[in-house]
Amino acid sequence: MFFLASRGYRCIARDRRGHGRSSQPWNGYDYNTFADDLATLIETLDLKDAILVGHPMGGGEIARYIGRRGSKRVAKAVLIAAIPPLTLKTEANPDGLPIEAFDGICAGVLATVADGASDLFAQLFGTETGHARMVSGVISLPKDTPVVVETIFETT
Repeated sequence: MFFLASRGYRCIARDRRGHGRSSQPWNGYDYNTFADDLATLIETLDLKDAILVGHPMGGGEIARYIGRRGSKRVAKAVLIAAIPPLTLKTEANPDGLPIEAFDGICAGVLATVADGASDLFAQLFGTETGHARMVSGVISLPKDTPVVVETIFETT
């Protein structure tokens, strides 16, 4: 994001509800509400022809936003290692992951924060080392194009 902003592009980063400086409500942690929150941001800032970039959960959120609100204000959507709204294996989602996979991820993260986070990255990105670093890429866009960016990682 800093790469694009330093070259004159308008970049908007937001803290999803329950994250960073956003409010910490007790409810609303579902894709419909996240998509509605994103819509509120886009409409409040009157963004047009925005390029939405989402990484894991942000990708699912963007997909839900477009599904609910359409693409009238969106020029492009970039989904990076997106997590769909439902990843758990259920009768309605037979291709999902078994609950044991999520239990293992939670156990690994809770074991130690540093080692758990490293293991989580390895599981998400399929790396052997489990290391990830922030990246910036060269993207050619018109200078007046708004870009909304979730966190982007590259595995090493």
